[in-house]
This record gives sequence, structure tokens and C-alpha cells, in this order.
Amino acid sequence: MTAEQRQNLQAFRDYIKKILDPTYILSYMNTWLEDGEVQYIQAEKNNKGPMEAASLFLQYLVKLQSEGWFQAFLDALYHAGYCGLCEAIKSWDFQKIEQLEEHRSLLRRLEPEFKATVDPKDILPEISECLINQEYEEIMQIRHNKGRMASAEKMAQCLIRSDKENWPKVLQLALEKDDSKFSELWNVDKGFKRAESKAVEDDGAEASSIQIFIQEEPECQNLSQNPGPPSEAPSNTSHSPLKPRNYQLELALPAKKGKNTIICAPTGCGKTFVSLLICEHHLKKFPCGQKGKVVFFANQIPVYEQQATVFSRYFERLGYNIASISGATSDSVSVQHIIEGNDIIILTPQILVNNLNNGAIPSLSVFTLMIFDECHNTSKNHPYNQIMFRYLDHKLGESPDPLPQVIGLTASVGVGDAKTTEEAMQHICKLCAALDASVIATVRDNVAELEQVVYKPQKISRKVESRTSNTFKCIISQLMKETEKLAKDVSEELGKLFQIQNREFGTQRYEQWIVGVHKACSVFQMSDKEEESRVCKALFLYTSHLRKYNDALIISEDAQMTDALNYLKAFFHDVREAAFDETEQDLTRRFEEKLEDLEKVSRDPSNENPKLRDLYLVLQEEYHLKPETKTILFVKTRALVDALKKWIEENPALSFLKPGILTGRGRTNQATGRGRARDSKCFLLTSSADVIEKEKANMVKEKIMNESILRLQTWDEMKFEKTVRRIQLNEKLLRDSQHKPQPVPDKENKKLLCGKCKTFACYTADIRVVETSHYTVLGNAFKEHFVCKPHPKPKIYDSFEKKAKIFCAKQNCSHDWGIFVRYKTFEIPVIKIESFVVEDIASGVQNRHSKWKDFHFERIQFDPAEMSI
Repeated sequence: MTAEQRQNLQAFRDYIKKILDPTYILSYMNTWLEDGEVQYIQAEKNNKGPMEAASLFLQYLVKLQSEGWFQAFLDALYHAGYCGLCEAIKSWDFQKIEQLEEHRSLLRRLEPEFKATVDPKDILPEISECLINQEYEEIMQIRHNKGRMASAEKMAQCLIRSDKENWPKVLQLALEKDDSKFSELWNVDKGFKRAESKAVEDDGAEASSIQIFIQEEPECQNLSQNPGPPSEAPSNTSHSPLKPRNYQLELALPAKKGKNTIICAPTGCGKTFVSLLICEHHLKKFPCGQKGKVVFFANQIPVYEQQATVFSRYFERLGYNIASISGATSDSVSVQHIIEGNDIIILTPQILVNNLNNGAIPSLSVFTLMIFDECHNTSKNHPYNQIMFRYLDHKLGESPDPLPQVIGLTASVGVGDAKTTEEAMQHICKLCAALDASVIATVRDNVAELEQVVYKPQKISRKVESRTSNTFKCIISQLMKETEKLAKDVSEELGKLFQIQNREFGTQRYEQWIVGVHKACSVFQMSDKEEESRVCKALFLYTSHLRKYNDALIISEDAQMTDALNYLKAFFHDVREAAFDETEQDLTRRFEEKLEDLEKVSRDPSNENPKLRDLYLVLQEEYHLKPETKTILFVKTRALVDALKKWIEENPALSFLKPGILTGRGRTNQATGRGRARDSKCFLLTSSADVIEKEKANMVKEKIMNESILRLQTWDEMKFEKTVRRIQLNEKLLRDSQHKPQPVPDKENKKLLCGKCKTFACYTADIRVVETSHYTVLGNAFKEHFVCKPHPKPKIYDSFEKKAKIFCAKQNCSHDWGIFVRYKTFEIPVIKIESFVVEDIASGVQNRHSKWKDFHFERIQFDPAEMSI
């Protein structure tokens, strides 16, 4: 080992200590360490934790004099699974590990909620790549011996120490796939290579008589808010080409004639297959020497992944090149090159918006066909609308460049707030104007064939009487009021969040409010960091318990009280098995004081849920009339799924049913498809008259929508075109008048502090802009605050030559600040704003900015003359 390597190992020791648990590599280092040293390291971990153990390990390591130990250390890291750390030490570039600090900090802040809501056994297989093998085994062992919450605590600690650069996103994907509530808090926006998601299989679904399905966001499922599940994929495009049905050819016809078209057809009819037919016809129509280029937009990641697979299977056999890009992969590829090199591109729409905004994609003229899945979303500031704003500005500005054909797919164009057919027609015309559509394609000539494929279920609403009294809800509500008061008293500032009135316990609205409180806590700052940590941790614990109580009330409302109580008892058992601090002890004591009363109430036969009695009668009647019946129950929460499954299994009169569970995203097609079997029925069981009235209103809106489409289809082409153009011109005029003014630069001088150790770096007054997008700092004073190390990958680009990397000069910090370059005849530092905290000199308020464009300070251009001063 060279002296420089030994010095660097000391310089970067803080990074290594944050990641490495040396006990996982000791077996590989026995040759180099004394037996006593190995025992001391193990004891240090047991007594003080892995960070102290890593510190001791490094002390022993740098004292070694024998040849070969440094390579042995790298090999040990690699074989144990510390590939990211191994690579960082090899290149002495810890930027990727440093970029994880924000996520580590967030998970530390959210650890109480993580423990309360995540069950490691549900997501371990999905995130195993982010863990050391021994960590995986330890989490499983703790889950078996101590329970869910203790193992979740261990998992969080392991992830915080993970050196895998994609662990935040892999965790997000696993949480979303498991429908974990924690995914609402753990929202990582970009910058990872997403693990390829396997298609979600419904094991044993055909053998089950009844499936229980979580109804996501039920309040939004109405025509006034443009409903409609994702377009469905053809089932066997991986084999021989499918023969299109006549109604599918009818839907595709206007688009094949080159018209911008909105295709509106029910779920289950194969709209994705229609889009394949249109796409194939479009690509084949170009003469020799010319080529078409198609972009297919999908909003949701599961739909995007599904469509990418479907298009690849269908078109690769025809010799076309297909590629897909989402937020998960956009940072690691050149979107411009992907678009240039392929015939069909599957995109999430924000990717195109970003690349149009930054100039990587010059205009929409690079495409010849754009297909918008779930096109009813083309409104307000949705990415679909941002894309179409550019399209319409191009068209209405009469640019000579060609524009792509536009196709929209939807199960429902919606009617907005319309109460009459005329108002609904106006709403639909606005959607057509937004997508520049001249045709609304529906099935009109082949209705009988469509009805043989897609059956509309008979809808039946049944009002169920509520319980005459609900002592269980009264007790739980009182516990929630007490917990809210405790939370309010933790912090005067955050306590204001609990002063909002009219929050009804046991509702999804309350759940959404609690999530909002969690998010407010995650960005809460105090000058006293220890106090900040105490406040946030306490609030996370209180709100975690409030969420559990709220879940229990939802279970009690729609299932059995015993299920709701067992749900809470299991939660408090897990709380006891984990850290169990003073706050948790107090909350547990309060619950246990009410436990005897809750047990008594839940066992009382008079408290049987009327909804279950009604559901029992419906199931008995339907299966008596038709034994081969298949049923899907739509419910509000995952906990309610488990409760209803248990109720069915324990009810002797329903022993003929074999309940299964459908959960997770991407299941909507399967659920609605099964609900569209011939002679199917849709029962709505509710104790709320308002819910029944809302359902009736939705049926009226659906009727108005269908009537409106039929009337619009009778208009002559000229009238429709004039109406659409008038709307487009009015909308553009309004859009242009509402352009947000550019933010006024803040001319006040501010400090830049190291984003890691908060040491002073420079003043904004000394920052200069080099060639529009690079930022340097003038003066010798700044040079005193950083140190240079040779760049591991020196290169020349444009007018710049990378020579070195610059790091914070403060001892034991070495935070990456940017690079040192030769620019023309000057040698200057180029800094990254994300490496610093910006502090207002007068107020002391601190902010962080991930990009220079988000930092609105007075920008001064680089002037070579200043370099000679």
C-alpha cells in the first residue's frame, strides 16, 4: 500500500464508518489481523455499534505493514457484498455514496413510522440486492424471534448503512408493490436504475370463488373527475399475430386515415391492441427512404412497464426497434440518442417535458405519431397538457415544421362538472381541443360484437342500517383525542396542525390528513438539532398510533369488531418487542387501560355488523342461483382485506367459498375484467345515503356523457373543427396572459456553507457564471477552504479540462464540492450547489438547492479581467 493510499483511507474514513460493519468481513481478514484484534472489533460492535467497530477496524488496518493487505481489504469488501464501497475506495470517489446522505437522513427521521408500518418479510425478497447476505439473515431471524417491529428497526438500520446507490428507489418499488402506507412518505423522485419489475401473478386466482381487492382512491372514481383505468393489453401478442375484431377495426379506422383521434371504448375491449394496429399501419405507410417515429405515453409505472413489454413483443417480430424510458432510467441514458435510434419509444410523459424544456429534444417534430394512454388526463398542468401546449403553440403559430399525428385512448372522456348535455358537450370539446382531435371514435356499427366481449354489470345499491350504538368507536375515538392532544403539546409550532376541526375519525380523509402531518414533520427544522430530533420522533410515534386507530375504526365499520381489536393488539405487541421508549410505553398503557372494555364490547353479539349480515345474504342468494359465480369485494384498506378474508373462512355457512386476495398496482384490468362477465352484478353495500346518491349521480353523468358523444358525432366536420379551433385560440390567449414572471434575483449577499459539516465556504458575491451553466468562485480566500485531489477520470469537454476534484478542507469532512478545471488559460474551481447550504446573513435561515436554476441569486458573468485583480 502506498503512502497516498494510506492517507486517503484516513481522509475518507468517515464515509467508510457510515457504511461498513467490519464484522461482516472479518472472516476474509483473519490472515491480516490478530485474534485479539478480531475479538476487540466484535466486542466494540456489540457494545457501541458498527460505526465504532469500523473506526477501531480502520485503526488496526492502517497500522499494517505487510504487503498485500490493502488489496485483501478490497477483495474482502467485494466478496462480502460491499461492492459500492469497494468501488469508491478503488477510485477514491465517494460521490455516489455521498449522494445517498439525503435518503439516509430521511430514513432516520422516518424510522418510527417505518417500524410501525413495514413488515420486512413482505419486502425482503424485493430489496435483498441492497443488503449484505448476513444482514438479510439477521433480519429474518429477528422477525422470527422478536416480531415485525424489531425486524423493521433492524432493516432500517441496514438500509441507512447500505452502499448500493439504487437502494432508495428499490425500496420505493418494493413498498409500492406491497401497497405499504410507508410508500406515501418514501417518495424518491428520480435518479436510479429501477430493478426490472416482474409481472404480478395472481397465484391460485382461478381456484378462488371470491377475490378481495383494495379499491384505491374510491372518492375519485366518478365521471366528473375523468375516471378510467389504464388501457388493457392484448393477452397473447407474444405468439402469432392476433386477428382484430370488427369493432377494433372500426375504432382504428379514423386514425388509419391520418386523423387526430380520441378513441373512447370500455375497459376490456382491447384498446391497446387497437393502438398496435394504428402504429403498425402508420409505420408501414412511409415510402422508401422515409421513416416514421412513434411515441407512446403511459402515466403510471406499472402501465408503462406493461406497454413496453407488449409493444416489444408485437413489433420486434416485424423488424422495428423499440425502446422505453421512465424516470427510473432517464438519468442513465441519453434520451435524445434513444429517440434518434428507435422507431417506437415508450415514455412516461414527464421525461419528454423535461427534455423539451432543457433543449435536448428540439421539438415535437421529431415524432410522426404520439399516442396518449388515459388521455382524459390532458388538462390543467398535467405533463400531457404541457406536451400539447407546445404542439398547439407550434400549430397556431403556423410553423412550417410538420407535427405528429395525435391519438388518445380512454375508457371515459368524462363530463367534468356538467349537469346538462350541452355543458358535457363543451367539456368534451375542450378535451378534443387539448389533444387537437378532429374525431371521437366509439363503437357504433359493431355494438353487438362489442357486447359479446364486454358485458356491462347490473348495478345494485343497498342501504344498510348502521349499528344502533357503537361503544367500540367511542372508546377508540377517545384514545385518538388523547393522542392528538399529546402530539399537539410536543411542539408549539407543529401543534397548530392539530387545531384543524371537522376531522372525522375512521375515514380515509383522516388518513390523508395524518400523512400530511408526517410530511410536515419530515421538513421541520429547529436551531437545536437534538430538540428537533426529539420533537420529530415523538410526532411520528403519535401519528403512527393515530393511523393504527383510524385503521381499526375502518375495519370495525366494514368488518367485525374482534378483527379491529386483534389488529390493534398485534400492533401494540410489535411495539413492545421493539425499542419501546417512554412515549410508546405511555401510549401502550393508555390502550391497555381500555382493553378490557374493548374486549367486552367486541364479544357482544348485539354488536354484529349489519353490513356483514347483508353481504352474507347477497352471497348466499347469488351462489344459490348460480354456484359457479365468481366475486370480487372492493374494500378500503389492506387490513380490511385480511379481516374480510378471515370472516369468510370462519363462517360455516360460507365454507363453499375459497377466498383469495388481489392487491397491488396493475390489478385494475384484471378486477374490472372479471366484473364484466355475462349477467354480472355490481352491489354497493353502504350505510351512507350520500354514497348511494353519489353513485346515482355518476350513472346520470355516464348517460349524459354517452348522449353528448353521440350528438357531437352528428356534427359536420367543419363545425367541429371551428369549435375546437375557437377553444384552442381562447385557451392559448389565456395561457399567454398567465405566464409566470421570472423570479426576481435576490441581490443580498449570502453565505455558502459546506453541506456536510456546515463550515463556511464562500459568499455569493464571489460566484461567477461561466458559459451559462458552470459556476466558479473568485479570490484566493476560497482556495483556503478546499483541497484538491487528482480527478480519477480526467477528460476534456468543450472549453474545460477536468484536472482534479475539490473537497472541503475541514478535518474529517472531505465533502465533495465539485471539480478543478483548466478553462481556456485559467485554472478555476467549478462548484456544485447541491454540495452546499445557503445561509441568509441577516436572518440565519438556511436552504438547500438541488440545482442552480432553483437558486434565485444575482448571477454575474465570468470576466477574465477579474482574474488579474
